[in-house]
Amino acid sequence: MTSIERSADRTRSGDGRSPNGATAARQSNLERGRRSERRTRTLAIGALISSAAVTGLAIVWLTTPESSPFATTATATSLADTLLDAAAAALLALVVGVTGIALGTALTIRPDLARRLVVGSAAAVLALAFAFLFGSMSTIAIAGYLFGALAVVAGPVTILVLLWRAPRLGSALLVLLLALLAVAFMWAGLTVDAVTGFAVNTGRALVAGSGVFSLVGLGLVSTLLWSAIAIIVLRSVGSGRFEAWLVRHRRSITLLAAAGPLPYLVARASWLTPWPLFGPSSDDLDPATLATGLVLGGGAAAACLLTLGLILPWGRVFPRWMPRIGGRSVPVAVAAVPGFTAAGILCVAAVPMLMTTVGPADSPADALLVNLVLPLWFWGPMLALAVSAYVAWRARDGVSSAARAGTRSAL
Repeated sequence: MTSIERSADRTRSGDGRSPNGATAARQSNLERGRRSERRTRTLAIGALISSAAVTGLAIVWLTTPESSPFATTATATSLADTLLDAAAAALLALVVGVTGIALGTALTIRPDLARRLVVGSAAAVLALAFAFLFGSMSTIAIAGYLFGALAVVAGPVTILVLLWRAPRLGSALLVLLLALLAVAFMWAGLTVDAVTGFAVNTGRALVAGSGVFSLVGLGLVSTLLWSAIAIIVLRSVGSGRFEAWLVRHRRSITLLAAAGPLPYLVARASWLTPWPLFGPSSDDLDPATLATGLVLGGGAAAACLLTLGLILPWGRVFPRWMPRIGGRSVPVAVAAVPGFTAAGILCVAAVPMLMTTVGPADSPADALLVNLVLPLWFWGPMLALAVSAYVAWRARDGVSSAARAGTRSAL
């Protein structure tokens, strides 16, 4: 009996459903199992490729130590940089990469491997190892700048669509946007040159640091792929009690996750007042710094809103005002993939941030303050739980719908 069949057999006809309803639910579970195996194989192929890339780079670093990113203090931001010397870090990268190749190959050939607890645990260990090697503050920095810029562009575009499809809501949001712009430009001192300068400088920084960012990106992708494999495999092993707990408390969990970026949002919003928090004084706050802070604050606001979507109606059905897709069911992957990606980025950067912000022994309060204003250690895990609760809720909702459909067809 395969893992799919074992999972499907958890649904019994004696649980109070009609026979046809139980059969429909069992068939739904079977299909979920097949989708799980297809996803595992797809993820395993990606993990195999990324692990092979890391293995190749590790061989280069061992044969030419001067090329190793662990040999220069310019990029010493990961835990491996901090705790290991260059040779040991490169050797660890080789071991982790080779292990990833072996497990990735096995899962590509047989995604329904036995001993799934062992396989899932091994995938989780690989994810932690890649995070240890490449997890960096660069990850959250580049993600924050890019997401903030995307949010600043997406906001006005959304308002334009709303003015056409839902005029009342669009008009209200337009008034709010114009009020914020008036405060920023006429009171706080923001200028058009500062905004364009932010875009130009961000682009230049991305180009200048492309090598480092590519390496960090490779480590992040490897971490996310192995994390996803671990979640899928271990999920098929569990009894479902943890998922049931997540579904019961999904609203509270999501609200806590949405609160993660709020301290940073409040801090950056205060830059529009004469009393800026956690930044230069109002007299020293130049337009370029203000533009950077507001863009990042816009990203924090968007992150909070999108997280709340996991428990709001438009997290299940696209709003009617959205062209072409309005009224359709939201595919689970549309929320789950970016949600888990964001949670992974936050979790990967959390430990390096905790360590790099410790600072001198005589300023522990500063380190504590930084990690309270931007609490990656809290935000990342809570977002992962919130997205997991959303996925479990949508899956259970799908099984219930299948059972109801089977019952109706029998009447």
